[in-house]
Amino acid sequence: MGLAMLAGSGLAYAQNTLDKVREQGFIRVGFANEAPYAYADSSGKFTGESPTVFRHVMKELGVDEVDAVLTEWGALIPGLRAGRFDAIVASMYITPTRCKQVIFANPTYGVGEAFVVKTDNPDGINTYQDAVEKNKKIAFIAGTAEVEHARMAGMSRDQMLIVPDFAAAIAAVKSGRASAGAFTAMTAKDLAEKDDAVMRAKPFTFEHDGKSYRGEGSFGFRPEDTALRDAVNEKLEAYLGTPEHLEAIAVFGFDESNMPEMTAEQHCAGD
Repeated sequence: MGLAMLAGSGLAYAQNTLDKVREQGFIRVGFANEAPYAYADSSGKFTGESPTVFRHVMKELGVDEVDAVLTEWGALIPGLRAGRFDAIVASMYITPTRCKQVIFANPTYGVGEAFVVKTDNPDGINTYQDAVEKNKKIAFIAGTAEVEHARMAGMSRDQMLIVPDFAAAIAAVKSGRASAGAFTAMTAKDLAEKDDAVMRAKPFTFEHDGKSYRGEGSFGFRPEDTALRDAVNEKLEAYLGTPEHLEAIAVFGFDESNMPEMTAEQHCAGD
């Protein structure tokens, strides 16, 4: 009996996350409530570009249910690594810094960045460089790639107001605690459309060392979950850019111009 129990224990230990989620029929994922990427709508449904693509991939892999755990942005990677969920489904930008902590599927979309400012932009802040030159404070969500980009643009730490979520960033802009909030371009558009007191600042540009930056995001997994990541990549390759895919993401404001241009490996290498 002792040998049988040991053998059974060994089999259970060898089961990887892909096998586990297929067997149980569901996968638990973390998200941070950022429209139009991944958010809970007015009825509480988990929706957006990232969940829509992820659900398709999971069904192709034999997993019918995706359970979502709402998490602050800065806690997504720690939560994944701690086992609170098995994937990050939040359209997270793939960056070399994040690649040291998690592994990513290949990108599902690409997009630029933008500022949200008070209506009429009283401080005249459109870009990171404007903020640096005018010594203005900008609001950032903790853990976002925009923080890293602002540093690359020369912004000092005392110019950065770090907040936990998108509502706090907009509140800081409206109250005057920050001249602008930094977001992806699509998030900035969505937030500005919901509040007449703010607007998206245009034009926004960001170049560093002669290179223009365009974020590309995807799903994140624990470093040991290569089997799950590889299976997801296989299904993404067959799906992204197809008429079915483009129709599914169009309702969230995405189109062919948002198709990714690089692989996760290229992003992790800083190409």
